[in-house]
Amino acid sequence: MFEALFKMTRPVNIVIAIITLVVGYVLLNFPSSYFIPDDCNSDLDWINWRLVFIQALAFAFAIGFANIQNDILDLESDKMNRPERPLVTGKVSVKAARITWITLFVLMLLFGLESFPLVLFFPVLGLLLMAYNKWLKHIPLLKNMTVAFLCTTPLLLAMMHFLFNTRNPNPENYIWAIIPAIPFAFLLTTAREIYKDLEDETGDLKAGIMTFPLIAGSATAHRLAGAIIVFTWISLPLPVFYMDKVFGNNYPPLFLILTGITLTPCFAYVLVQAHRQKYRKAQTAVKVGMFLGLIALLISA
Repeated sequence: MFEALFKMTRPVNIVIAIITLVVGYVLLNFPSSYFIPDDCNSDLDWINWRLVFIQALAFAFAIGFANIQNDILDLESDKMNRPERPLVTGKVSVKAARITWITLFVLMLLFGLESFPLVLFFPVLGLLLMAYNKWLKHIPLLKNMTVAFLCTTPLLLAMMHFLFNTRNPNPENYIWAIIPAIPFAFLLTTAREIYKDLEDETGDLKAGIMTFPLIAGSATAHRLAGAIIVFTWISLPLPVFYMDKVFGNNYPPLFLILTGITLTPCFAYVLVQAHRQKYRKAQTAVKVGMFLGLIALLISA
C-alpha cells in the first residue's frame, strides 16, 4: 500500500518542482552586466541551501497532498480515464488516502514556517490547491491556467525570497535571469493541461466534468494547445534580443543555440503526437521540453 500511496503523490511532478525551485535560486545569482557590484560573486554563497532544502520538502508535501486529495475527488471519472490508479484498483482505500493527504498538508504547513518572512506562502498555496481540487478544476480553461500558475510557484517563491531578504540596493538587477522562466513554464503547462483534458474527454463527459474541450470542442482545444506550443517556440528569441530594454541584460546567443537544438525537435514531436491523438505522449514531451528549457536558461545565464 505504501508504494501505491507514494505513486499517488506523483513523484515525477515533485522532482520537476524541486528542480524548478533550485534552478530559480541559481538563476537569481547572475547580476545584470550593467550592475556588477564590488561584492558580486558567482559561488552562490548568498543562497541558504538548508532553507532551499526545507522549501523543497514543503513543495513535495504540497504536491503530494494535492494529488492524493484530487484522486479521492476524481474517483468516479478515474474509473474511466485512469483505471490503473490505486484508488480505482483498490490498492489504497479512500480512508488511508484521506489520512495521508491530511498528514502531508500539516507537514507542508510546518516546513513552510521556515520560509520567513514568507510564512504565508505555503498556507496560501495549500488553500489554492484545495480550491482547485474542489471548485476551480470544474471551470473550463481557468482550471488549466490555475495549474499553469501553480507550476510557476517554485520560481515565484525563489524570486520573492530574494527580494524580501536581499540587502542589495538594486535587487531588480538580479532578477532578470529568472524572468523568462516564469512565462515559459506557464505557457507549456497550460498546453500540457489542455492535452490532458483532451485525453480524458470521454471519462470527463460521463462523470459530468465540463472541461475546455467539451465546451469549445476538441478541434478548438487541439488548435489552442498547438498555438501555445508554437507561440512559446517563436518567443524564444525574446530573452536574447529584448530583455535589456527593461532589465539591462540579455541572454547570450548560446540560449538560442541550445533551445534550437533541443526544443525544436521536442515541440515538433509534441505537435505530431497531438495530431495523432496520442495525448499522453504529447504531455510527457511537454514536460521534457520544460525541463530542457530550464536547463538552457541555466547554462546560458
